[in-house]
Amino acid sequence: MNSSKSVKKESKKTDLSGNELSDDESVNEKNTIDYLRNTPDFFTQHSDILVDLEIHHEKGVAISLIERQVGILRTQNKQLKGQLSELIDIAKENDQSTQRMHKLSLSLLSCTAIDACEVALDEILSNDFSIDAISLKLFMAPINEQPEYLFIEEKTDLSHQLDNILKTRKPQCGFFKSLAIEELFDAKANDVASMAVIPLYIEKNNCFGSLILGSNNIRRFNSD
Repeated sequence: MNSSKSVKKESKKTDLSGNELSDDESVNEKNTIDYLRNTPDFFTQHSDILVDLEIHHEKGVAISLIERQVGILRTQNKQLKGQLSELIDIAKENDQSTQRMHKLSLSLLSCTAIDACEVALDEILSNDFSIDAISLKLFMAPINEQPEYLFIEEKTDLSHQLDNILKTRKPQCGFFKSLAIEELFDAKANDVASMAVIPLYIEKNNCFGSLILGSNNIRRFNSD
C-alpha cells in the first residue's frame, strides 16, 4: 500500500517585474537592502546612479527616486503638520482651562462666607466650565447665618450615600442611583444625567465636604 505525502510548495520571491528570483538572487537582494540601510549616504556619494533609477508608481507611471522621496516627505510633512495643529489646539485648551481655574481660585479666595463660596462656584462653573448643576455639601453641623442646606450632619441618609461613594478618597464619575439627587440639585435634578462627586480635604485624612457637579449630558462625567 503506497502512502501519499503532501509536499508544501514554498512561495518564490519575485522582482518588480514579477520574475522569480533564484535563491542566490534572493540572498543578494537581501544583502543589497541591508547595505543600503546601513549606508544611508550611499546615493549622496554616488549621485550619478540616481539618474538611472526608476520606481514605478501604483498607477504604473515611472518616476525618479528623488520624485518618489519628495512625495513621501510631503506626505510625512502633511501628517506632522496635522499632529502639530492638534497639539496646538490641545495647548490652547489647556491654557484656557488654567486661566479659568485661576479665575475660580481668585473668586473663592475673596469670599468671606460659605454661602458666598457656593454663589462663586455656581456662577463660574456654570459660565466658564459649562456645568449644568452644582451642589456644595459640608460634613458638619449648620453654622449660624448660613443656609442649612449646605450642611450634612452625621448619620443622615445623604451622609451615608456620599461616604460610600467617596470611600476611595478620589473623585468619582457616573450616574449614582443611590444618591438623593433631588436633595442635591432641587429643580435641576430631573435633567441631570451624569455626575462628578469630588471630595474636599483640609488635610490628607480630613474630608470636610463634597462638591457634586451635574451634567445633562450622560457622557460628560462617565465612569471611565
